[in-house]
Amino acid sequence: MKWTFAPVSRAGWVAIHVEARKLIDTRSARWLQLVMASVGLVLIALAIGLTSARSATLELSVVLAGLALPGAVIAPLLAILAITSDWQHKDVVKFYAVQPKRSVILAAKYIAVTVFAVAVVLVDCVIALLVATVFSWAANVPLVYGAYGSSLWQVVCSVVVGSVSGAAVASALMSTPVAIVFVLAQSTVLDLLIGFIPNIPAAYLQSGTFSSFLSEGGEVIPAVSSALIWIVVPALIGAWRHAKRDVV
Repeated sequence: MKWTFAPVSRAGWVAIHVEARKLIDTRSARWLQLVMASVGLVLIALAIGLTSARSATLELSVVLAGLALPGAVIAPLLAILAITSDWQHKDVVKFYAVQPKRSVILAAKYIAVTVFAVAVVLVDCVIALLVATVFSWAANVPLVYGAYGSSLWQVVCSVVVGSVSGAAVASALMSTPVAIVFVLAQSTVLDLLIGFIPNIPAAYLQSGTFSSFLSEGGEVIPAVSSALIWIVVPALIGAWRHAKRDVV
């Protein structure tokens, strides 16, 4: 069988552009970004304050972690809004009228979510570098780059995998509040509870296994199992539901 490269059509690029724009210009998305920025600034201030109080060196990876933590939590919520918001307000009717192929719109949502997650990480990286450099110069505190590269890669894996997983779960549930509650419980409660259940391979079932494998390495089979449970299966269910759901 001969495989050929099929470039993205103009309609596909338009759909990606529209979905990417909705991630930054809707009211709910702006509020989430404001919360993300505010929490990040508070965490940066705490990290710098502790460093100044101890008269220690300032590690750039610590500043990046302070900025990236809210990104890792809120990026999946933005992904959920990207997948479900159209259905909540019936906007999907006009989108499907313009682009009848539902798979194109759903794929555009996934691509937009992934690109946005990477953009969040890059912005975090630049802001962390600027803040750390300015504080180091102003307070005459040595700046240590240390494990900045590995810390950045961990943030990339956490944010991107979390966003894609959130989008997949949202596509399967197709309800904004239910998906948000489920994703928050998944990352804060379910993984912890699974780890306490005796006599089961917890790593195979926990959602964080796949992200940890990408950032730190480890066994392949548990990572594949985690990806199947929390990304692939919900994405397939979501694709089927989007194809079958009535938009009228």
